[in-house]
Amino acid sequence: MTEKPEYLGHRSRVREKFLTSLGAELHDYELLEILLFASSSRKDTKALSKKLIAKFGDISAVVNSDVEMLRSVEGVGEAAITQIKIIAQILQRMLKNSVRKKSALNNWSAVLDYASSSLKNLNYEVFRVLFLDKKHQLIEDELLGIGENDQVFVSSKTIVKKALLLSAVSIILIHNHPSGELRASAADIKTTNEISAALKNLEIKILDHLIIGHAGHFSFREEGLL
Repeated sequence: MTEKPEYLGHRSRVREKFLTSLGAELHDYELLEILLFASSSRKDTKALSKKLIAKFGDISAVVNSDVEMLRSVEGVGEAAITQIKIIAQILQRMLKNSVRKKSALNNWSAVLDYASSSLKNLNYEVFRVLFLDKKHQLIEDELLGIGENDQVFVSSKTIVKKALLLSAVSIILIHNHPSGELRASAADIKTTNEISAALKNLEIKILDHLIIGHAGHFSFREEGLL
């Protein structure tokens, strides 16, 4: 009689452990290990999960990591990347739906969670704009600039055009600092002022400009820069 591979028994035990507490008692690597079961039916994914946690720091950083960074890890193939990024997309949609449901001003923590989840683990700079209606509810989230390292260009004309197309009444600017620096640069302030000036005659207000870093955020509104 052919014996079953040892990893099959291990998978069964890990699944049972998960179901007992719905994951509350599992380590990060164990949750990631279960997630990767579907990407590899014949291999033990425990070692790979530990390798990913060691490289990126925690399960959140793994899920939100750049695809090319994932590919650089030995043993991570397209199937594993697909499993990981599916979870990232599900989480993004959940957070985005939370932002949509209420006025941004009355649901600011959801806005911060969404912005942080979207940008904090990127190793390149991006610029996003949340377009809001007259109730300050989210109409659309647009990626309007992708840069290299710590620089990104965004066109105020593009923002104006998009705001008019969506009939937006207000917007929230969001970009990240891959360096982790949580202060507005002179270029950040200049860009914000240019966008504000372009929107002023249209009576479209910037509610805030958020800078997202690895360990937190910087708010133009809170710092009196708007």
